[in-house]
Amino acid sequence: MATTDDYGQGVSIASLTDPPHAEILARNIANRIVERSVMRFASAAARAAALTGATAPVEGMVTWLQDTNLLYVYDGTAWRPQSVLLMDWTALSALGAYAGGLSAGAPAPRMRKLADLGTEIWELEGTLNISVLPAATTTLAFTFSSLHRVATGRGFMTYNSSHHGCRVTIAPDGKLSVSVPTEAGSGVSQIRLDGIRITNPGA
Repeated sequence: MATTDDYGQGVSIASLTDPPHAEILARNIANRIVERSVMRFASAAARAAALTGATAPVEGMVTWLQDTNLLYVYDGTAWRPQSVLLMDWTALSALGAYAGGLSAGAPAPRMRKLADLGTEIWELEGTLNISVLPAATTTLAFTFSSLHRVATGRGFMTYNSSHHGCRVTIAPDGKLSVSVPTEAGSGVSQIRLDGIRITNPGA
């Protein structure tokens, strides 16, 4: 009589007294291993078509969808997207070009991309050094390359070396611009990107 694996995962192991049947033996092992691995599908529709009837999803199943590049876990009711790192922290200089008079400060400006529960998120941090920043004027600081641009304009408030707030805007054409209030004067030499968090950049 067949037994199961030592880890309690339900993988059927044929015993020496079972009639020899290579196909059944291989299928029992393969099916149990596959349903406990990370299964890959082109899309949610492809997953739904494959996981039905005898192969319907059960709690704890894990799948990867190639169209969304997301990992999902089945909780017994629905497929729940998991957090996935899409791009590790990367120096801003590798994602576009600084405008004249701007350069990387310390810590160096960088960005990462992740998907958290199905929502794509881009995060920025670090310091921009700036040689001249006129107050109450919008100044171009950096231009992102085409792969790292938002679909609609975004705006943020950050910190700068004058102890006043700084407005940071990111436009669909990739331009990151900064501006400080009149009270900041003309002595601002650094702009912080810490705390900039872009959700749904493609929306």
